[in-house]
Amino acid sequence: MEEPTGSGGPGGPGGAIEQRRPASPDPELADLNLLSAAVVPGDAQYKLPFRAWGTPIIAILTLASIVFAVALWMDIVTADSQREDPAFHDLVYSLLHQDTEAARNTLGGLGEVMAAVLGLALTVSSIIVQLAATRFTPHITVLFFRARTNLFILGFFVISAVFVVWVNFAVSDYVPRWGVLFSMVLMTMSLVLLFPYFNYVFDFLDPEKIVGRITADGLYACTPIKGRAGLDLDRRKQQAVEAVEHLANISLNAMQQKDKNIASSAVDALCKFGVLYGETKAGMLREWMKIPSWNRQSPDFVSLSNDAVDDLFTRGTWLEWKLLRQYQMLFNEGLTHIKDVCYLVAIDTRRLGQAAAKRGDLPTIDLAIKFFNTYMRSTINSKDIRTAYNILHQYRQLGEVVLEYSQHPELSTKDKEAALQERVVTIARHMRYYGGITFQRGMAFITEVVAYDIGALCEKAFAMDSRCHFELLEVFLKVDDTVVEGEKERGLRGVRIAQVKLATSYLMAGAEMLAFQIAEDLKDESPKLLRSVWSELQNVVDREFWEVQDRGTNFNYLSKAQKETLPRFFSYFEALASSPSPDEEGDGEGL
Repeated sequence: MEEPTGSGGPGGPGGAIEQRRPASPDPELADLNLLSAAVVPGDAQYKLPFRAWGTPIIAILTLASIVFAVALWMDIVTADSQREDPAFHDLVYSLLHQDTEAARNTLGGLGEVMAAVLGLALTVSSIIVQLAATRFTPHITVLFFRARTNLFILGFFVISAVFVVWVNFAVSDYVPRWGVLFSMVLMTMSLVLLFPYFNYVFDFLDPEKIVGRITADGLYACTPIKGRAGLDLDRRKQQAVEAVEHLANISLNAMQQKDKNIASSAVDALCKFGVLYGETKAGMLREWMKIPSWNRQSPDFVSLSNDAVDDLFTRGTWLEWKLLRQYQMLFNEGLTHIKDVCYLVAIDTRRLGQAAAKRGDLPTIDLAIKFFNTYMRSTINSKDIRTAYNILHQYRQLGEVVLEYSQHPELSTKDKEAALQERVVTIARHMRYYGGITFQRGMAFITEVVAYDIGALCEKAFAMDSRCHFELLEVFLKVDDTVVEGEKERGLRGVRIAQVKLATSYLMAGAEMLAFQIAEDLKDESPKLLRSVWSELQNVVDREFWEVQDRGTNFNYLSKAQKETLPRFFSYFEALASSPSPDEEGDGEGL
């Protein structure tokens, strides 16, 4: 092979790859971080606005008053002219000076109405709550009958009914005039409150707000607070664990009912819970990190060895483990019900890893990596190529963000920089491992995707002048090492295309030694394969892929500047040096 005449390395002269410094903290997490400053219980956070109560009450009272005034006016107009003061004086007198018979008639009717109002409120709310509990989670019943607004309204109905019964019982020769008047006022308020109360019930049972209330209650339980409540760690742990489990159950039930929106909402709520908890857990007492005995018996911990439990305590990640285990369960369920949930689980696991990288929480990053590997294993066992393709996309993005945070001057020290970059290399090695497994299982396309994703990590590390770049390049060049020699050309053509694509990026930056290192890895390939790769890369003109997909770009697309480096790269090969242009046209298609 012809030796390169240029020179260069990471950040070398003549670089066309921009030296990019890490960006500011991820905007995806910005909204969640703003919420972390003031975590409050769900009842306080999801109160129904005052206008939702006041508007119907005022409207009903106003309309009733108008009708009553019109009726009174008509009485005045049509009254016998021989009578004096036929309306207002008689009205006030009849209200304040009822005889025994009139009081009994009034209170008897009021008692029946109050009993009907109370029965209607309890019946309607109980049926609706039970239906919602069956659809989502039984915890809705607890939330509903614990809500202060609900207790206040139902309590008002009960007290009003009891008051009317007592006043009715007190009527004899003595007439409790003010008691009768108050009974009329309480009945009026009960009737007026009935429709706003039903509005409150339906609003309370809105799926988004149910999810929000459970999330807020769980976050409040695991937020550092002062006083005796802050020392009751066992109760607070139980509340936090229950919140995670209830959210997972909502998502699971929604998937089984093919309700993608509610399932996705609960999955995102778990992510929000994990991100905001991570922001505040450093302020928790050391005892918080211990796994209580009752929790050790749950399915997520009971199978763990004592050493594994001790590791969770030492690393302070028991609640993250619990949350990610729910993600694992939802992921496996999504493989058979709604695969979009699998993609969302991968996205939110990546977000948890990003948040951990931002605060330098290495154990949580390690957990995110471990569960990404678990997702890949489940997907490979199911031979689900599309899901594996999307998971790798999120896995690579996690590596890119960790790489960015490793060099952010405000977020990293030298020790953490090295530790974070070590995680990036670990991600690349795991991806390479699963690339080999998928090829052996007949899923060669995933192996090619792995090559493209590790190549993207190499390009980013090179552009950032990262110390881990050479380790990433070493992993990249070993993607196909687990493949039998006779199958390489037939099955891993896409890996070769990914290698050439990375080499063009190096050549654009003047790093010819790195491009030559890639060429050395390709030296045993047949001229026919190399020429085919050259032709395909040269002829792909559309950056966007022609199908709907998460990545949005064509794997084999090269910019004009990259295409201009192709003759230089293929000149390293003696068999192609005399013919810098490919003879056959590519079909213009990419992966």
